[in-house]
Amino acid sequence: METSQSRRKLSFVFLAVLGFFWVIPILWLVLNSFKSDPDFITSFTNLKGPLDYASRLWPKNFTLVNYVELFVGGAGANTTADMLPMVQNSFIVSISHTILALIVVSLSAFAYERLDFPGGNAIFWGLMYLSMFPNVVGLLPMFKIATALGWVNNLNALIWPGLSGVFNIFLLRNFLKGIPKALDEAAYIDGASSFQVYRHVMLPSIKPVLIVVALFSFNGSWNDFLWPTIVLTDVRQQTLTAGLRLLMGQYEQKWAHLIASVLVSMVPPFVLYLGAQNYFLSGISIQAGVKG
Repeated sequence: METSQSRRKLSFVFLAVLGFFWVIPILWLVLNSFKSDPDFITSFTNLKGPLDYASRLWPKNFTLVNYVELFVGGAGANTTADMLPMVQNSFIVSISHTILALIVVSLSAFAYERLDFPGGNAIFWGLMYLSMFPNVVGLLPMFKIATALGWVNNLNALIWPGLSGVFNIFLLRNFLKGIPKALDEAAYIDGASSFQVYRHVMLPSIKPVLIVVALFSFNGSWNDFLWPTIVLTDVRQQTLTAGLRLLMGQYEQKWAHLIASVLVSMVPPFVLYLGAQNYFLSGISIQAGVKG
C-alpha cells in the first residue's frame, strides 16, 4: 500500500514538473502580449543572467493596445490583412468541416463494422494503407480538383476535403466493436431499419467518442496552414492560421502585436477542449467500460 502511494506521489511530481515546463512558453506569450512594442524590444537587452531575464518577463505597463489594434486597426496600420474576417472564415470552415466530418465518419464506421457488404474489410484496410502516405503527396491532385470545381479562393476547398478521415473512422470502428451486436439484433427484431439502428442505438452509445472526433476535426481544420496558403490567394478568404503570415508582413517589427495574434489563434481550440474535456476523458476510457 505504501509503495503504491509513493509511486503515485512520484508520478504526480513528475507530471507537475512536465506541466511546468509545458506552461512556460504559454506564460511567456501571455505576458509579452501585454507589452508595448518598444517595451518588448528593450526588455531583453543587456541581460545579466536567468534571474534578470525572468524578472523582465513582467510588463512594465500592461496594455491592451495590441489586441485592440488587431481587430479595429491603429494609426498607420495596413488594413489589407484584417484579423476579424480571418477569424470569421476560420470559424465557418472549422465548424462546417467538423459537423460534416462527424456525419461522414460515423456513417462510414457504422457501415464497415455493422453492415455486411462484399469487400468491406478489404476496402477499409486498403484506405488505411493509403493513409500512410504523407498528406503533401496529395496536394497537387487536390489543387487540380479544386481548380476544376472552381474552388480556388473559395472556402469550400477547405471544408470538403478530408471529411472521411481514415484515422477517425478507425477510432470509431474500434469503439463500435465493443458494443454488443445483440443491441442491433433486438432493434432489427422490433422492425428497425439499418439507419434507425445507427441513429437510435449506435450514436447514443458512442457520444463521448464523437466528441473526441469533433475535437480532432476542429483542431485539424483550425490549425491547418499549408493547404489554405496554396488554395487561397485572396486576402478576404484567408483563415486565421494561414493569415498570420500576412500579419507578419503588416506588423513587421511589431513583435508584441504578432504575439497577441498568435494567442488569439490559440484561444478557440483551447476553450473548446476545456468545455469538452469530460467527454474527451470519457472517450478515452469508454472502451474498457463497455467491454467490462
